[in-house]
Amino acid sequence: MTEAEMIKMIDTIANSENTIAKATNVLSMLFPYVGVRKKAVNVYIKEIEESNLPLETKIIMILNMKKYFKRIKNQSEIAEIAFNNAKANTDFSENSGVNEEWFERFMESAGFVSAKEVQIIWGKILSKEFEKPGCTPPNMIRILSEITPGLARSFSMLCSMSVDIFFTDNKDSLIEVTQEVIVPYYTNSDRFIELGIGFEVLSELETLGVIKFDSVGGYVFTDLNDKKIYIKVGDNVALLEGENDKEIPCGNVMLTSVGKVLRTIIEPVIIDGYYDMLSSFYISKSVKMTLNKEFSGLIGLRDETDDVE
Repeated sequence: MTEAEMIKMIDTIANSENTIAKATNVLSMLFPYVGVRKKAVNVYIKEIEESNLPLETKIIMILNMKKYFKRIKNQSEIAEIAFNNAKANTDFSENSGVNEEWFERFMESAGFVSAKEVQIIWGKILSKEFEKPGCTPPNMIRILSEITPGLARSFSMLCSMSVDIFFTDNKDSLIEVTQEVIVPYYTNSDRFIELGIGFEVLSELETLGVIKFDSVGGYVFTDLNDKKIYIKVGDNVALLEGENDKEIPCGNVMLTSVGKVLRTIIEPVIIDGYYDMLSSFYISKSVKMTLNKEFSGLIGLRDETDDVE
């Protein structure tokens, strides 16, 4: 048996197992990535060992096979995650509208992703692309290929620094509700180091392409005019009042287009002391942050408003 014949054999075995495990048209674009089993590789090794090939050739073929199997195993796990996280009735067929060339590049790169927490990100991004074809930024595959588990955890921490924001008029009539990431790095750099997201990590995330980072000046909400800003952190609602009534600082980090997409799949965690970090940041920016416990009307509006991004 030649090497080419053996490779064809393992494909046949893997595809046969896929057919048994996931025999449905709805998975046609994920086929043959879903349902790969180790049985295929064991049969392949046995065929090599029993062949009449030279010992050196056998060793090389087995090593190559293990690399090949690792790639299809990674692809299989990511495809399973995509299938299990997609909305009900998501079309995974060729009629889904997902670009086949993009899909092939995505799955080829996915073959090199073995870290479980990063696989989850890949799988969820893939499910979103099938839910809404064309929604994935062009540079997403490159960024996903370069993100490490450590950077993924750090990015998750940043995304967890999220607040509900209520824009009102001067009579406190609601104009808009949104949700934003406010990263109060300035004045809190020591705390960020404790969290594992110091200056170097933030700079790496910026180089990666998921955030923009300004350690001192930061970014601002602009064009406020006569609008008032309330922010809700946990159970606390506070009014922000700056010296400049046309803009209010909104932290030292902004998410890029890729970062915004990734944020939608990140599971938030609780950041201990986050409210105090915000308070310290706003004091340093000459912004008054006043708790308004009686302003309970806004708290209930968060879930009733369709303007939230």
